[in-house]
Amino acid sequence: MRGLHLTADLYQCRCEARWLTEPRQLGQWSRQAAEAVGLAVEHELSCAGPGGGASAALLLPGSHVLLHTSPGDRGVLVDVCLTHAQDDLAVRARELMQALVQRFQPEWTEQRSLDRGESA
Repeated sequence: MRGLHLTADLYQCRCEARWLTEPRQLGQWSRQAAEAVGLAVEHELSCAGPGGGASAALLLPGSHVLLHTSPGDRGVLVDVCLTHAQDDLAVRARELMQALVQRFQPEWTEQRSLDRGESA
């Protein structure tokens, strides 16, 4: 199995506070962003996090998207992990990450990319 795992740590986000505190809205918007780049979402889950934050999880076939917010720090942790992420899926993963980062308007980010598994 091969995969691509993208992570982003977002700092001092300048978005509206509701994007950091409203789980349902975060989950719905994340789903729309994933579907806009052509990814099929099978399940969506959102819940309140510690400190008034929000968490959203999207389950895709063999893949996931996770967001966790921290309103007190105005921070967000984002994971986009796609299995079989070759060619067009890798492009979609990067497009989705870009859309997710832009939503929060961070002052700065730390982003990482990890190729997972073995090539066939």
